[in-house]
Amino acid sequence: MTNNALHVVADIAERERAIDVSRSFIVRAPAGSGKTRLLIQRYLALLAQVNEPEEIVAITFTRKAAAEMRQRVLDAFASVEGDSGDEVTRRLAAAALVRNTERGWQIIENASRLRTQTIDALNASITRQMPLLARFGAQPETINDASALYAEAARDLLLQVNDTDANAKAIADDVATLLTHLDNNVTVATNLLSDVLRSRDHWLRNLSGMHERESLEATLSRVRVQAATRVAAVFPDESRDETLALARFAGQNMPKMPVDKGLYDLGDLVTFPVGDIQALPVWLALTELLLTKTGTWRKVVNKNQGFPVGVSKDEKARCSAQKSRMNILLASLASNVAAASALHQLRSLPAAAYSESQWQILGAIVRLLPHATVSLWREFGRRGQCDFTEIAEAASRALGHDDAPTDLALALDYRISHLLVDEFQDTSFAQFEMLEKLTRGWSEGDGRTLFLVGDPMQSIYRFREAEVSLFSRAWWDGVGGVRLNRLTLSVNFRSCAGVVAWVNNVFDALMPADEDSTTGAVPYSPSVAFSADQSASVGRAGRHEVTLHPYWLSRTTVAAEQVPADAAQDAHDAHIEEAHRVVEIIATSRREKPDAVVAILVRNRGHLREIVPALKAASITFRAVDIDPLNTRPVVQDLLSITRALLH
Repeated sequence: MTNNALHVVADIAERERAIDVSRSFIVRAPAGSGKTRLLIQRYLALLAQVNEPEEIVAITFTRKAAAEMRQRVLDAFASVEGDSGDEVTRRLAAAALVRNTERGWQIIENASRLRTQTIDALNASITRQMPLLARFGAQPETINDASALYAEAARDLLLQVNDTDANAKAIADDVATLLTHLDNNVTVATNLLSDVLRSRDHWLRNLSGMHERESLEATLSRVRVQAATRVAAVFPDESRDETLALARFAGQNMPKMPVDKGLYDLGDLVTFPVGDIQALPVWLALTELLLTKTGTWRKVVNKNQGFPVGVSKDEKARCSAQKSRMNILLASLASNVAAASALHQLRSLPAAAYSESQWQILGAIVRLLPHATVSLWREFGRRGQCDFTEIAEAASRALGHDDAPTDLALALDYRISHLLVDEFQDTSFAQFEMLEKLTRGWSEGDGRTLFLVGDPMQSIYRFREAEVSLFSRAWWDGVGGVRLNRLTLSVNFRSCAGVVAWVNNVFDALMPADEDSTTGAVPYSPSVAFSADQSASVGRAGRHEVTLHPYWLSRTTVAAEQVPADAAQDAHDAHIEEAHRVVEIIATSRREKPDAVVAILVRNRGHLREIVPALKAASITFRAVDIDPLNTRPVVQDLLSITRALLH
């Protein structure tokens, strides 16, 4: 049996274990591994066991994904009468339909009984059940964009700078400190407070500790130590002695000036730095010696890095020899992406402590945070509206604390027997806490289960406080009192073997070698292709499955002597050249494989400005959603104008 076949067999065994509805699981499922299909199969297996379908709650993070999940369950039911879909899904769907008939659920006619919903929808349902505990009273309208409410609350808080009441003097002083720091720019202050209120779920849970200077500065020091430790771990052992000798030479040739003091201090370096706080200044100096400003390894060095030409004949020979050694060292390090990345990250480290002025303004902002929140609550009350963050906070309040669960928590504990969570890698701290409260009191063997599916390598929502380290926390420690059995899927059903092999090679080098819950670092986990027919990395017509066509718009760089009009024309011409190159690649692909489906991915619509006309000029038909809208075409605009005139 081939290695690929062994992986497939092991993967099938993991999937079979995941359908055991008597146990709780956390599943690590990489891209293309069919994790949604597995979650649907688990859902169907549970439907065949429960008394009521509402006992199962499947959570995802978008309404579209929730609707798709429900539709896939219904499609599985439809497949029972035919032969569509896979055999496992049909078998599980058939058992679920038997249970549906036995219990009289009429689930196909009443699909709303399938509780596939977003975490926001679940929070809203909790607050509706216990409005008093949620502190809402009447359920407010939940709005997607609460920017106007944040801004109004911020303005209300800033107006308190003029409050002369003795009880409000502390607030007025802090507002005055903030405005002074921002040069009395009320607009900037309003925008700052609005942004803070928008992301209040990030800091509300940490508010009590944000006043403790020693604790905060200890965290800063810990981050710096971890960075130094990380660099020491990835810097190659075989290069250390040579780096030490050349760093000492460079430092001895640097003038003692404040801007270059780090490099100058290398002249006294006796031992290679290790991973502790004392070694950090040395690592920072080595970073300036070895890396460019953009974080890549230097290719050459000169007098600015401590490698002068020399004056006398002997000096010139000595300096030339040292420079040659340095160039050889840099060449040997050129492929070490991990070490370069770790060194470059040192440049963005925070200072080890706050200055007095920094602490003064930080203290004022921290003290204003709860007052800003109260101001926002008042605004919510006046408008009868709130954001999703407030719904989540209210739901958490309604569920109570671990030592004092509310009646609602006990009711939910009775009604919800099985929780399934998709895309678990994008869970935030608040959402993780919600899962802990929902599963409070659950224990292994009591008939209630938790099923989490995700891929830490695909976590992309850190901007909304998604915290990939929570996946690792659940992986090793479980969620609340629920211990989770760990499963790992490795087979990719979506891509051919050549693509999978290329991705394995590239991303294994790009992603960190070790897991780090503090920084959210996640190592790469390789996949194997389901089909072994394309095990080679070369496809039809002798072409590689993955081919890179690098294209730099070098002419978009504005030279110092160019006028803006010339630069704009150069940029335009360069983008037209790029568009023509895209058309050539598509034409070549279609010649080699006429039935190929080609996708063009860009960062934003503006990058298609020249590509879309080039596709039309080459008579290449394409489908684009919200890219080339009909209502912008002259003929359609004329027709709309005529229609409006006739209606008028």
